[in-house]
Amino acid sequence: MMERLQEAIAKAKLGHELSARDLFIDIVRDDPKNKLAWLWLIGLLDDREDLIIACESVLNIDPSEKRVAFRLKKLRREKEKEKKEQEVLAFAKIDKLLARGNKETALSRLRKMTQENRNAEAAWILLAETTSDWAEKEQALARIYALDPQNKEKETAARRARYFRKNPLDLAVRFQEPGKIDEAIKVYEGLAAKAQGRSEWDRLLRKIYHLEGLQHEQIVHISSKITIFRLSLGVPLLFLFMLIIQIGYDYHHFTILMAVELLMVIVGAFLSAVSAVDSEHRIWLKLGNVAGRGSVRLRVLVGSTGITIMFLPFILLGLEAYARWNTVFEYIGYDF
Repeated sequence: MMERLQEAIAKAKLGHELSARDLFIDIVRDDPKNKLAWLWLIGLLDDREDLIIACESVLNIDPSEKRVAFRLKKLRREKEKEKKEQEVLAFAKIDKLLARGNKETALSRLRKMTQENRNAEAAWILLAETTSDWAEKEQALARIYALDPQNKEKETAARRARYFRKNPLDLAVRFQEPGKIDEAIKVYEGLAAKAQGRSEWDRLLRKIYHLEGLQHEQIVHISSKITIFRLSLGVPLLFLFMLIIQIGYDYHHFTILMAVELLMVIVGAFLSAVSAVDSEHRIWLKLGNVAGRGSVRLRVLVGSTGITIMFLPFILLGLEAYARWNTVFEYIGYDF
């Protein structure tokens, strides 16, 4: 072994780099702990990956080699920089493909990126945003959450994707609510293709015809937030006007109890409106399922609670008005 090592060193000094490199490679293959051979290889290798392996091998043998550690750190920085530049270039090409409408080619490149680098979070995020396959979307979001398990938003997104994959009818409704009729129709068409029987197929077909009718009539979508606000506004305004009449337009008689009653009416009206509008809401994320939708039973419970809270102040106001009805005669100067 020593003779081969001396021969390799001699060839390297004479400038026969290729033959010297081959000899050093043979030496470290037979003796992976030969530090001197690895050190000579660092000066003879051209490929960065091979250089990283050589530096790591030297440091495994002797961690005190500071110059080799510095070289390894520099090589890894260069590798990381080049990798990021390649990712930026790859994403720019994918963005161009998406802008041109070439979605399938873009998806193919994204899938390749995620296969080559399981930790490429940006690629997984773009894949989740681009793909129409909810099984693939679920896989991508699950991987995104696995890369950052402390992030609650990513956990929720992964759970939502899993829920919608298992409950495609809710997915269709989710698309339909904000006016994404084409996406909702695609979901129903996919379900119709897998229908288990004529009755299910007919039911899905009626939904498709209904959505196509909405498209033909050009129905304008109204945000569920606007609908909830509109439904929440009427009853509190009515109660406020009744309070104004009750205090005789003299705001000095407005009490803290009246303010609490008005607040109760506002809260009750809001809960009633939320329960009446069958759409996603933060309340259902807390009380309902992960998709932000409340079951019929839950919405009835919330609606009943809202009505109770809302009408209790009306009852109190009515009792107070009844207790004060005789003061009306005093006000107009009539004496029994």
